[in-house]
Amino acid sequence: MLWDLGTFWPRAAHPFAPPCYAERAVPELTCRITHLVDSGNAVVLTGHSHGSVLLAATVLQLPPRVTDRVALLTHGSPLRRLYARLFPAYVSDEVIHEIANRVDWRWVNLWRDTDPIGGRVFPPQQPDEAPAASDREATVDRRLRDPSDVTAPAGDIFPPPIKGHRPCESDEAFDEAVRNLADHLR
Repeated sequence: MLWDLGTFWPRAAHPFAPPCYAERAVPELTCRITHLVDSGNAVVLTGHSHGSVLLAATVLQLPPRVTDRVALLTHGSPLRRLYARLFPAYVSDEVIHEIANRVDWRWVNLWRDTDPIGGRVFPPQQPDEAPAASDREATVDRRLRDPSDVTAPAGDIFPPPIKGHRPCESDEAFDEAVRNLADHLR
């Protein structure tokens, strides 16, 4: 994680660090997504952990004609938990709202309580407060139950594992989110 944090930012921010990969990855992603949209495709972007940060930076670089055909699915995202705390001048409420606005709130963020790195992108203002159901922010974050159950599945003696920061691609909630976002783009 420290390597990801250190190599994401340009060398101007830390001149003795290794080269910044975001300076190449974000323009390449922007170019590829623009090409896909210009070819008549709708695009569901999905990123786990630091990949969600790269996608957020990419969405901010896309022209409006492209973001109209883009949806965003993040999971295990450290945008709020780490980046907003460590780099508040670059990742703030305004920036996160701008990302959501650029994709017209076609954004799903899957998160688990057991994840020490990723979390909600739009947390409630107070720890015990739940967001209002009508609030657009409430449509982005979707909590995944972890572990999925407390008892062993039939034919097994071990309970389901705690997944924590592991990717969500094998979860049914991931497949459902991809389907929903793709439907919104049609």
